[in-house]
Amino acid sequence: MDNALKEKLAQIKLLICDVDGVLTDGTLIYATNGEQSKNFSVLDGVGFHMINRLDINLKTAWITGRECATTSHRAEKLKIDKVYNGVIRKIESYNELKKEYNIEDHEICFIGDDIIDMPLFEKVGLAVSVPNAPDYVSKHAHYITSKAGGHGAVREVIDLIISSRGNFDDAINLLLSELR
Repeated sequence: MDNALKEKLAQIKLLICDVDGVLTDGTLIYATNGEQSKNFSVLDGVGFHMINRLDINLKTAWITGRECATTSHRAEKLKIDKVYNGVIRKIESYNELKKEYNIEDHEICFIGDDIIDMPLFEKVGLAVSVPNAPDYVSKHAHYITSKAGGHGAVREVIDLIISSRGNFDDAINLLLSELR
């Protein structure tokens, strides 16, 4: 990791994620009764558990344009601090989070993948895109993950944030000691 990225990561106090295309691969599955389901990556889920177990001063939020009970259920399981479901103008939720947590733009990382995410890319200290995002979106990102949305992209960013806070191996060993 280069020094400029490490410096940005070390300042992050809030990780905000889009959902569809970032925490999922963007596929929507509808049952005949209209129920919607999504595929979430277990790797990303473990990453959020890591945040909750380590003392790294990091809040989490999801802001998604699509209203979906599945998203709320998954967020509750992962102990996400704030969830905004069905929000197209994400900047309003973003500003609410800044005020509530008393943080500045440079202390926020946002992971997105589509046009409704671009206003946040313009504001945050670290704008992250997934490689499956359209080029006109990714070109506004500070960092593009090597993993695709729904396939560990968020975990990649979480690992980078943890690494920026000190010795990554020590953090992993601490978590392992709890499992032994």
